[in-house]
Amino acid sequence: VNRDKYADSTRTWGTDTMTFQAEELSYALGKQGGTRRKLERSSGAVVQYIGQVALCSGTKQERMRARDYMKWLFEQLEGPVYVE
Repeated sequence: VNRDKYADSTRTWGTDTMTFQAEELSYALGKQGGTRRKLERSSGAVVQYIGQVALCSGTKQERMRARDYMKWLFEQLEGPVYVE
């Protein structure tokens, strides 16, 4: 079996997980999944939720962007966020 047949050329494709509290999960998902779709479009990663776990799949850069965007999303719950 040639498992590398569909491997990405950078060899950085993978999946990261993040565990949320119930109230955080509903905020990260958004109304009818709108926030999740925006996270996917802006980061380039595939973002899905299973239970209280978020799975972000993509290249290393895409996963890092998704993680940063989620961090900024939750910082908004505490007040204004300023991105340099």
